[in-house]
Amino acid sequence: MIVSDLLQTPGLSLERIVGGPDRSSVESVFLAERLFDLMDAPGRSVVVLSADACAGAEQYHFDMALRMAASRDVAAIILTRAPVGGTTSTSLHTARRVGVTLLRQTEPINLAGLIVALEARIRGSAELGLRRAVQAFEAMSRAPGEVGALVSRVGAAAAADIVLTDQPDAELSFPVELEAERNAWIVVRGATAQARPELALVGKALADRVAVVTAAARRAEELPIRSRAELLSEMLDSTSSVPSALLRRARAMGLPIDGWHLVTRIEHANSEELWEDEVRAYEGQEHITRLLLDAVRSGGGIWHTARASDAVILIRMFRKDPGPHAVPGAMKAADRALHVTSQQFARAVLYCGVGTVHLGATGLINSAAEARAAVAASRARNRPNAATAFDSLGLRRTLIEWYGSQNAREAVEKVLEPLDRLGGKKAEEAIKTLHAFLDVRGSLSRAAEVLHLHRNAVAYRIDRIFSQLEVDRENPDDWLLLELACRARRLG
Repeated sequence: MIVSDLLQTPGLSLERIVGGPDRSSVESVFLAERLFDLMDAPGRSVVVLSADACAGAEQYHFDMALRMAASRDVAAIILTRAPVGGTTSTSLHTARRVGVTLLRQTEPINLAGLIVALEARIRGSAELGLRRAVQAFEAMSRAPGEVGALVSRVGAAAAADIVLTDQPDAELSFPVELEAERNAWIVVRGATAQARPELALVGKALADRVAVVTAAARRAEELPIRSRAELLSEMLDSTSSVPSALLRRARAMGLPIDGWHLVTRIEHANSEELWEDEVRAYEGQEHITRLLLDAVRSGGGIWHTARASDAVILIRMFRKDPGPHAVPGAMKAADRALHVTSQQFARAVLYCGVGTVHLGATGLINSAAEARAAVAASRARNRPNAATAFDSLGLRRTLIEWYGSQNAREAVEKVLEPLDRLGGKKAEEAIKTLHAFLDVRGSLSRAAEVLHLHRNAVAYRIDRIFSQLEVDRENPDDWLLLELACRARRLG
């Protein structure tokens, strides 16, 4: 509603005394019983002066009142009764200069009737507002379709400019609540709750509806992603070869499992610091997984995800040999994904490793082992939130390639089998102790420092470990095999 619309309204009988901007916005009506009530007038209002207030329009106080009105961004002032001595030329000049439109009634009308008529003209009748709200709710209740179309349909039904945006840049702004996210808003532009109260209800309801529709679309999109992720995770749990049943399921899902694969592994180093409890940790990690997957997919190509404890595994699949450009491309995609994630989770510490390209399901396992080794190297070098390529690891790469062979895996499993039979944490503790002892060339004192144990405790553990292993403690070949086995087990 603008000032010129008031003059064209039948029944109001208004004419202009002094013209301000015709297109000044009018959103409300304010009654001033005294001139200095203008100090309380809201912005973008039309002020109706009572008879008592009009009596002061012939005095110099009126100039001050006009300046106050301009400072309050009042659009227009209506004189309901002509001043006794007439409006002074100074006041007319002041009104013109400060940009406040002066109007007067050409025919007498009851003050209450005038205000009611102005309210109806500015806001529309209550019946009209209710009818528009009903139409908007009916538009929301229909099949939503695409979210943008839903917002446009509701805006048209409510006769309002309603948009979906990422900034709450208007008075009527309502967040679209998506789990822990708040990066989308329903915004009603060019309106206020005072001028169009029904839009506050429509906007809030639409924000809730958009949240429901978006969540449903996300679930529908994630269902096949989760199914593929579970299958790929099961494949990566295989030690050397993938069972044929899993291969058949992968082909049935349309995964190019017989093609070429490159794995990127991203581990959370401080997940316990980011979230207060297990539920929030799970939701947060799911959110980070979506961010990472969306970010790498934004660069093109076939990407899938899999899970392993506190790690996210991103798998780039190729139907044909991608050649030497695959690893640099994956490194670029991984760095982009880490950057996007760090923008939303500033305190997240992520270590990232990128494997090389391998053929087939066994190649997928090998690339995953390489990515794990690259993550371990990234941790050792203290390079968080940056991708590390397996290609750059030197001797560690040679170890992984050795461990990728069937004979090497069988040798490692056989030599460590007595410790594996201990099961669970006992097995892990035994292999960790052995690894530390071998790394320091058999020094009990240095191994105790690494393990934060007393020297005698380490000596007792080592004696028990070697009593269970089928190796000669004094044989250099057996010593080398044990060291390779411990290192390969840690990387694999």
